[in-house]
Amino acid sequence: MSEKLSEPIGRLPRECAERYEDELRGRLGLAPRGLEWLTRSEKRLGWWITGAVTLIAALTRFFRLGFPDRLMFDETYYVKGANSLLRLGYEADWQGGTEFDAAFAAGDFSHTSPAGDYVVHPPLGKWIMAIGQAIFGETSPFGWRFMVALAGTLAVALLVRIALRLFLNPWLAGVAGIAMALDGMGITLSRIGILDNLLAFFVLAGFWALLRDRDWTRERLAHRVAFGPVHADGRPAAWGPRVWWRPWMLATGVFLGLACGVKWSGIYAVAVFGLVAFAWGMAARHAVGLRLWVGAAVFQEGIPAFVHLVPTAAATYVASWFSWFRDSRSWGHGWAAGVRESTPEALPFPWLPNSFNDLAHYHSQMWDFHNGLSTPHTYQSSVWQWFVQWRPVSFWWPTSEEMAGQCPSGERCVQAVTSVGNPVVWWLALLALVVVLWVAFTRFDWRAWAILSGYLAMAAPWSLYMDRTIFQFYAVAFLPFVALALTYGLGFITGALGAPHARGNGSVRADRYDDAAWGHADFIRDEPPGICAYPVRWWRCRISRRTLAACGAVVVLIILAAMFWYPIWTGQTVSYEFWRLHMWLPSWI
Repeated sequence: MSEKLSEPIGRLPRECAERYEDELRGRLGLAPRGLEWLTRSEKRLGWWITGAVTLIAALTRFFRLGFPDRLMFDETYYVKGANSLLRLGYEADWQGGTEFDAAFAAGDFSHTSPAGDYVVHPPLGKWIMAIGQAIFGETSPFGWRFMVALAGTLAVALLVRIALRLFLNPWLAGVAGIAMALDGMGITLSRIGILDNLLAFFVLAGFWALLRDRDWTRERLAHRVAFGPVHADGRPAAWGPRVWWRPWMLATGVFLGLACGVKWSGIYAVAVFGLVAFAWGMAARHAVGLRLWVGAAVFQEGIPAFVHLVPTAAATYVASWFSWFRDSRSWGHGWAAGVRESTPEALPFPWLPNSFNDLAHYHSQMWDFHNGLSTPHTYQSSVWQWFVQWRPVSFWWPTSEEMAGQCPSGERCVQAVTSVGNPVVWWLALLALVVVLWVAFTRFDWRAWAILSGYLAMAAPWSLYMDRTIFQFYAVAFLPFVALALTYGLGFITGALGAPHARGNGSVRADRYDDAAWGHADFIRDEPPGICAYPVRWWRCRISRRTLAACGAVVVLIILAAMFWYPIWTGQTVSYEFWRLHMWLPSWI
């Protein structure tokens, strides 16, 4: 390369730089300066749809939330843990297992041991659940589940906004929201005081912040390239500009750190979303025509993203243990003090205070527990079975003695809370996932890869634990991406997906600017026809009748299925024959 081409020689005139910026924004999937992908009426419609779908989610999650009025399934661990955090400030050991659940529901907390409880999940999720108990009372089943139901409702609203950004179509965003709002797993996991729905909310919030970071950094990249130094051949500096300050990536780190503070599986989202951010940064550097786009992706994109994401997530996670650090009665305190006196070299971090070494040792115990959890369970299932809802979990099934007097004479009634998903959502989404995979690998649509990242983060890692006892309701963590996959497939088939990027007139190649397109002398001194006379063209998706009909048909099917299944998602008293009518697969019993 000649010295003339290797050194930047000037900047574009302002008018030309502005036109150039619009061209770059188009390549990076952004609307031209001062314009937006959605019209004002489309944005207004999007907010109306968000409100309506959120209201539906709230009704399905909060209606009769206090039933059953007893602890069900793993609430015996998490609700009690939240209660001891609220009353004592640390997670105390509860005696008797489920034996004293009825006493707890009646407000008898005398079976709490003063010793700290060996719990195998971080405390943040239980602190969040404790807020509901603080507001509505420690003996209120509504209070036990309030914060989980609120998180499930807010997650639906957040999903609609995410879908609107991905698909640029308010109606498709509404389909995604309805799919999640009326899914059985989303409803039942929002109506029980366990951790998984809180994990799902924070992972989805992290994904939302990741999308915001993508737009935020690309806007600045386009502007700084357009107004930055250029070479004589019209290309920007080899490395391109730096975008070191990334507030939305910090937000991603905070949300994913909170997810890890609920359950450890949030760490997979940190890894996958971090790789996604790096891939998007590399693609952006290539799209704007940098010569050294791979190196720029590493040093100008990868390192800043890592610095913003990983330390932030780690610090947020450690901070979520605040109550454990504060109260020495919590499980695990005191180990490091004894080891430091006898064999200090055995400490994980000898230069840190004892409390951090106690926490590190506690984490090793938690790790051993999770890896050794292989006790057979009636409702355990493999990850591949989750996609077809093969083995849902029965959270609530009272005995015939408990049901006595609630049925007409001579009839058998049941109350069931089962986590089976809405079959219309999950089975159509499985077909749509094939479309998403095909588009991702053949057309390289970034939106398809964004959806797949949710599956990779929250589903794929469970395939590494084939011998571990795992359950179908863990899939609620990637339920939002199931809804997005269903919507993407629907939009692709009907042609309703918004543009993944703007379209130019093709007079300048997307990967390189050469002399034929620009001209050396005119590029710097005069108005270069390749930019200043370049009309940036872009398009929005228009909603056709076929799109509305397809969206309407899918929504109607989802609603009908939800009406049919809702009684056994919420424990309503139904006849045994009615319940049996819902057991479509033998594995659902």
